[in-house]
Amino acid sequence: MASSARVAKNTLFLYIRMVFVLFVSLYVSRVLLRNLGVVDYGLYNVIGGIVTMLSFINSTAGGATSRFLTFALASKNKKLYDYNRIFSTAFFIHLGLAVFVVIIAEIVGVWYFQNYLVIPPERVTAGMWVLQISIFTCLISFTQVPYNASLIAYEHMNVYAFVGVGEAVGKLLIAYLIAISPIDRMVFYAILMLMMTIVTSGFYRIYCVKSFGNACRLHVYRGATTLRMLLGYSAWDFIGCFGGVARSQGVNIILNAFFGPAVNAARAIASQVENGLNQFTTNFQTAVRPVIIKRYAEDDIPGMLRLFYISCKFSAILYSVLAIPIFVETDTVLSFWLVHPPEDTAIFIKFVILTFFASSINSTIGIGVHATGDVKRLNLYAGSKIFFELPTILLVLYFGYPAYSAFAVMMVYSILIMWVDVWVLKLNIPAVSFRYFFRHVLCACGAVLLVPFVLTYFAHLFLPAMPDILRLIVICLVYWAALIPAVWFIGMDNKVRSYIRMRIRDKFRKG
Repeated sequence: MASSARVAKNTLFLYIRMVFVLFVSLYVSRVLLRNLGVVDYGLYNVIGGIVTMLSFINSTAGGATSRFLTFALASKNKKLYDYNRIFSTAFFIHLGLAVFVVIIAEIVGVWYFQNYLVIPPERVTAGMWVLQISIFTCLISFTQVPYNASLIAYEHMNVYAFVGVGEAVGKLLIAYLIAISPIDRMVFYAILMLMMTIVTSGFYRIYCVKSFGNACRLHVYRGATTLRMLLGYSAWDFIGCFGGVARSQGVNIILNAFFGPAVNAARAIASQVENGLNQFTTNFQTAVRPVIIKRYAEDDIPGMLRLFYISCKFSAILYSVLAIPIFVETDTVLSFWLVHPPEDTAIFIKFVILTFFASSINSTIGIGVHATGDVKRLNLYAGSKIFFELPTILLVLYFGYPAYSAFAVMMVYSILIMWVDVWVLKLNIPAVSFRYFFRHVLCACGAVLLVPFVLTYFAHLFLPAMPDILRLIVICLVYWAALIPAVWFIGMDNKVRSYIRMRIRDKFRKG
């Protein structure tokens, strides 16, 4: 139960960070748009995107770094899983990737900039400066991954949260400072963002060295065992990540071919909603990930599986906190946010929300598979899914079905891949039970969410005359008020409830 309390505390820190960063980011976008202007704001995002497009390469190696550093803390085999050896090797891998991306960006990025980027002639020089600064910023960010992974491995989520809040405040300050820039505003903005990246990275590195000692000091090791281990793991993750990128872009291309750019705009808005809601699950999974991996490293398979099942269930429940109210009041949210959203946006968002319930559970299953270190099958199946999913979407749309049919196909495949992922986990850990997963994760989630959803939907039907924003607030309150007792009586077992009661009594006695 101590680990459950630690997960709850770390999740709280991450949620505080998320809420603060989310609201500040929305306001920063508004200030930036005003101070940079529409043209420069758009140019900065396009130019930065040339470099960001290659960042998925870094994320594949980042997954291996995070897994092996966390595993090393709890593993009994310190000869193979030496923390500093893994940390140092991972740093040099990320440095190599950074150099590779810099070379590609300098060749392909500059070529694209000079030949295909639509840019006013008077902004070419400033744009090239921004590209070069963005490339250097990318170099620093790549080498930062092992330090961030160490914070998560050691579960210092409070520091991670506080620095995130500091970054958000820094971005807000920068957005105002560019109004008094002594040089070109877009270039000045890029320079200030680079300086903030340097300061943030420097703080993380100093903190890790001071807090974790020799574990986070760089050394050069001979022998290729650790290098092969990290690269082999990353190679399989690369397949899965590339499949995800190809799937996303493939769906965009197919929708564009059949329905034109207006549908692409609707899909982009739906993706923004999905990414925002995804944070509710991601923060919880960031907190629980190191604990699951450490349980497996300690050979505590029963404890690991118990935490795994609970995490699958609560990933979906936490996702529902905003997902269900937005699902019920999609039109209200869109009218308040965009006033005149593109056609089909509402139905796209509803399908995206439904699909991500399965995806949120899939992400937790992925943590379980990654804990074992055997990710070959997981990424092969995830990467090869596009060879079935995209042709199915193409076929459905070819026969004249509406655009939202593509999202229905993706939802079906997400549910199917969830069971494939459970099967992969069972191959790695035979103690995994399909029956237990179905009853105590899927059925339990359905039981917890059913009554709150029904009450929320009826509240939506019976309050049509209420002002939109007020109705949205009421809908949220109704759902949350119904969800809390449902989670307490249905989503938790007696052992968990007893532990919470005990902790509450202890707090009152100490107070």
